[in-house]
Amino acid sequence: MPAIVEMIVSLKVPDTTAATALQTLQKIGFGKIKDVKRSDYYKFFVEGDAEKFKEKICKVDILVNANKHSCQFSIPENGNAKILVKNIDDDGSGLLAILKNRLEIKNIIKAEKAALWSLTIDANKKDTEKIAEKAAKDLLVNENYQEFEVL
Repeated sequence: MPAIVEMIVSLKVPDTTAATALQTLQKIGFGKIKDVKRSDYYKFFVEGDAEKFKEKICKVDILVNANKHSCQFSIPENGNAKILVKNIDDDGSGLLAILKNRLEIKNIIKAEKAALWSLTIDANKKDTEKIAEKAAKDLLVNENYQEFEVL
């Protein structure tokens, strides 16, 4: 049975996309959203030693540029709402081919990529989920080619 490795890649420097998303959300009526963070989310299905894989994958410069990114293997605690956004037609085969064929990481069975939005919302848990879902539909997701999940 393959191991599942989730990797979160975040910017070390200020993220202007997340800052713009926050400003826009607040301007369109989401005053309870106090902060927005954005990260790249990768999910790998691997055979063999998952810890060795983690050591190797976080050094792959097409995914993690050591000068501007940090890498971790659990979803960060920042924010009280998480939205995972995936492109509907992206099955990860392109990323998988690059990692297996060009970079010779042979023990990967499947790869997925998404954007992870972390929102800090000043509301109770029930309202937080509703606000996160509405923010996703109103701004963070293009439902013509993307799907999302509130985690």
